[in-house]
Amino acid sequence: MKLRTIFFCGHKSPYGLAHLEPILESDLEVIAVVVATDERWQHFWDALGGKIYYQPRSQQRPWNNIKAFIKRKFPPSLLKLLKKSLPDIAFVSELTHRYQIPVWQVSDANEASFLQQVRAAKPDLILSAAYPQVFSKELISISKKGSVNFHPSLLPKYRGAHPHFWAIVKGEKVSGMTAHFMTENLDDGDIVAQLEILIEHCTYAEFYQKLIQETPNLVKLVDQFFQNQDSVAIPQNLSEASFFRNDREIHRRIFWELHTAIEIHNLCRTEQAFCFFRNVRIQCLKTKIQSTNRNLTNQVLVETGTIVDIDKDSLVVKARDACIHIYQIEENGELYLSYNWAKKYQIYIGEKLL
Repeated sequence: MKLRTIFFCGHKSPYGLAHLEPILESDLEVIAVVVATDERWQHFWDALGGKIYYQPRSQQRPWNNIKAFIKRKFPPSLLKLLKKSLPDIAFVSELTHRYQIPVWQVSDANEASFLQQVRAAKPDLILSAAYPQVFSKELISISKKGSVNFHPSLLPKYRGAHPHFWAIVKGEKVSGMTAHFMTENLDDGDIVAQLEILIEHCTYAEFYQKLIQETPNLVKLVDQFFQNQDSVAIPQNLSEASFFRNDREIHRRIFWELHTAIEIHNLCRTEQAFCFFRNVRIQCLKTKIQSTNRNLTNQVLVETGTIVDIDKDSLVVKARDACIHIYQIEENGELYLSYNWAKKYQIYIGEKLL
């Protein structure tokens, strides 16, 4: 017997949207797709960004330009990859119309009248991917078989927000994605299915693309879990649990005096790392670590952040414990090969990045 399923789709997240078609094509009987209003998404991103969300309803900012939001949130290299693999946001209504499934758009999924609407639908299962709200105990308890969330990390590691960013920053060699039962506590429910993804040399865009590509496989495992009556979810190992909040501006800054070379390199792999040069913000992309440099001879003492060499391929900067080759620099939305950037601004060895 097919399970009556309601899917809460985080449709303004490429990761959340990637789950929609695989779920609709599964053996589950999807009876409704729930999407959040622009107001809810704005609330969600303001909260993640550390803003105090107290404005009266009449003063809340409209958020109609979805493309502008995505450009702010994701690196350009990721957008290029996703453009080929993901349809436009309008795909939600087009696809649900094709499958003759209603779309419910709500501002508050925990509000009493919406809970009643969910109860009336009598779902066997609730699924959620990147939905911009924490569900109440009352909501997740409505479905007979439970409520399952899709999370882009290998739980119990990297609970919380933006785990794919933090897995790269922390230098993980393996990450992945998890489907788990939802509880009152964030990301701590028993595991339904997991998939590992090798990320040792991945940039943020490459890792994100792997998540998108593997999503149908994880959905298939979840489908099989509920089709098999003998399936048993696995409790998370609490001793391995870690929790991260959403990355903010300060988390993406390179602190040359404090970070090690490997920490700087991993931060640059997120494609969002930045520092300052001549009071101008620059982003550092495509880096490599080298133990020393041809100019660091005779036990010369050099401050961290100092440009020690400029060659035909890269800008070489002294870190605490090694040197960092920077191959690409982005400034004011324009991408440069480091040599061309140095030539344009007549940069000389001995200047500092801050």
